[in-house]
Order: sequence, then structure tokens, then C-alpha cells
Amino acid sequence: MNLKSTTFWSAIFTVIRMLSGIISIKVVAYIIGPAGVAYVGQFQNFLTITNSSSNMGIGQGTIKYLAEHKEEKEAYAKILSTSFILTILSSIVISILILIFHERLSVYLFHKKELSFVLIVLAFSITIYSSGQILMHALNGFQEIKKLITARILTSILGLISTIILVILGGVEGALLALIISQIIGFGILIYYAKSSTWFSKDNFLKHWDSDSFKKLSHFSLMTFVSVILLNVRQIYLRDYIIVQLSPEAAGYWQAIWKISELYLTVITFSLSVYYLPKLSSIKEKKALQQEIIKGYKFLIPIVLVLSISIFVTRDLIIYILFTPEFSEVRDLFFYQLIGDIFKIASWILSFLMVAKAMTKTFIITEVIFISLFAILSLVGVQHYDLIGMTYAFAITYFLYFLTMLFLFKDILLTSRH
Repeated sequence: MNLKSTTFWSAIFTVIRMLSGIISIKVVAYIIGPAGVAYVGQFQNFLTITNSSSNMGIGQGTIKYLAEHKEEKEAYAKILSTSFILTILSSIVISILILIFHERLSVYLFHKKELSFVLIVLAFSITIYSSGQILMHALNGFQEIKKLITARILTSILGLISTIILVILGGVEGALLALIISQIIGFGILIYYAKSSTWFSKDNFLKHWDSDSFKKLSHFSLMTFVSVILLNVRQIYLRDYIIVQLSPEAAGYWQAIWKISELYLTVITFSLSVYYLPKLSSIKEKKALQQEIIKGYKFLIPIVLVLSISIFVTRDLIIYILFTPEFSEVRDLFFYQLIGDIFKIASWILSFLMVAKAMTKTFIITEVIFISLFAILSLVGVQHYDLIGMTYAFAITYFLYFLTMLFLFKDILLTSRH
């Protein structure tokens, strides 16, 4: 599939996911309020950390090498099997650690022990979810995009139904449990769609352990641990900082604007992950890379600009539709958040090259610098400008990140196209 086709299917997924997200956010916001929304955000970030840890952060590497060797059965079987074995072993370790420290984790995340039972439920579900992640990465790597998107659409719809039921029945506890249930539902759906693929067989998941594949994947493991885990630890820390310095409600407002960005950018970020990573991984020549990147800018940036402007103009209506009157203060957070979103996508189009070409050292250095920079600027911003300071920090960080990407890949961008 090409970028336009992938974006079209991504758009279908995005519309359904956005509608599911809108309904879910509305129900959650109405029943548990801004403070509850903040706690849900804390748990979402923690889930991302545990999910990345449970597959050793090898997801992007699995996609890359399956895309490169999708016509070579012996080679892709080694990648699949090594990935699966690593994932199972790692998820068992993570589950045990959560069971041991579930009360302490509950106090850190939610400031109360009473929600620790949610972490126990999570511990027993991690192996199931992480196995589903391997299937998702495989569908992506083999570029079976229609199956992947269909599976994710069904997961969104069924996840929405479970969220509504559990939030109505259990409030905050129900909202947290719904996040776990959605992951389990996703595993079942992925199994259904993956089982008809030629690569789906027991031997391809259990027959091989390949040390060379492990070495290749370990580079991506390190990149993911630095990026995903450090990023989500930062989000948890900053949200907790807002709760302490301002209020749980203020943390809910920040979570709200962050969620809005996630919703409308899904079509772009999903296209980048399912199309760009496999595509860039397979391109060897600088001219071809330049053409693909320029095509990405010409196609994606206008979409982001139109979406951002539309969202800013209709921000009051969006708050009314997504949330409740309690979230009216969110309207002041849109402008700089949307500017940051534009620079975020502009920089990501280039930064995917670091993952696709396994530029481990460069990737880690830039991630550590800019994740740390956002945290520092956010703390300063909150101290001097209240909650809106978080959006100042976001816009400044991604502007500087975009300039850094332009500098790092200037040789590719300036390659003669003639």
C-alpha cells in the first residue's frame, strides 16, 4: 500500500476511533470529572510503560526486520520467534514485579492504596496483551494494513462498549479496569485476523531462537526504553506535579488538551507508523529517501494545518461535545498546544529515519535531551504562567526538535533530485 492508500484506511480507523474516543471521554468526564480524568491519564501512561517493558521495546524493530525479510521465510521466522520468546519471558517478569509492588504503585499513581486491585488485574493480563502486540507488529511488518486497521476498529468499538458499562457501574475504578479489558479484547480480535495469514504458524513463533536477531532487536529495545518509558514516566511525573502544585482538576484540564491532540492526530501518527517505518526501512538510496520524505511533507503537513486551524476555531464546541462545563478552562490551552502539534508532526516525518535506519546512538541522545527539555520547561512554565505554561513548553520543545531534525538530516534533504 502507498501513503495515500494507507492514509485513507487510517482515516477510516481514525474517524471510528475518534467517535469512540469522543463518546468514551464524554462518559468518563461526565461521571468522574476532571480529577478522575487525570487518574485515567496516569494509568494510561503506566500501561504504556508496562506494555513496552513487557515486549522489551522491540516492536519497532520487529516491524522493520519483518518488512525487510517478508519474502524470506527462514529469516522472518527467526525474527518472529525471537520476538515472541523475548516478549513472553519479559511479560512474566513485569507481571511479578507489579504483583510485588502493587500497593506502592497505587499510592504513587493515584495517591491512594484502594485502587491497587486494578494493578493486580493488570499483572495477570500483561502476557495476553503483549502477545497481541507481537501479532499487531507482524501485521504491520508484513504490510497487511487492511487486517490491522479492521482489527483496531473492532477493538475500539468493543472497548468503547466495555468502557461505558464499567464506568457507569464502577466510576473511576471501572474506567481503569476498562483500559485493561480493552487490551484483552484486542488480543482476541488480532488472533482472529492473523490466523489466516501465511506467516501465522506455531513453528514461526516457537521454533527458532536466533542470537543475531536478538542483537538486531536489542538496538530497538534500547531506543524504545529510552523513548517510550522515559516519555511516559515524564508524563506521570508532570501530571503529579500539576496535582500537587495546582490541583487534580488542573491535571484533568491538561489531560483533556493532551487527549484532544491525540484524537485528531491519530490519522497522521498511525499513517507514519504503519506506512513510513516499513517504507523507509526498505529504501537504500538517498534520492529515494528524499523523494519519500518530501512526498510526506507535501501530503501530511497541509492536513495537519487544516485540522489544527479547524480545531482552534471550533474549540468551544469541541469542549462542549467532548467534556462538560467543568472543563471550560481548557479553551485557553489550545493555541500553543496546536502549534506544538504542527512542529511535532513536521519533526516526526524526519525522526522516523532514526528508527528505520537503526541510528541508535543519535536517537537516544536526541530523545533524552528533548524529553528532559520539555520536563524542565514545563516546571518553569507552571511556576511562572500557571497551567498554560505547559503548552508554552510543548510548542518550544517541538520547534527546537524540528530544527534539530532538519540539521541531522540536511544531507538527505539537500541531495540533488536530478
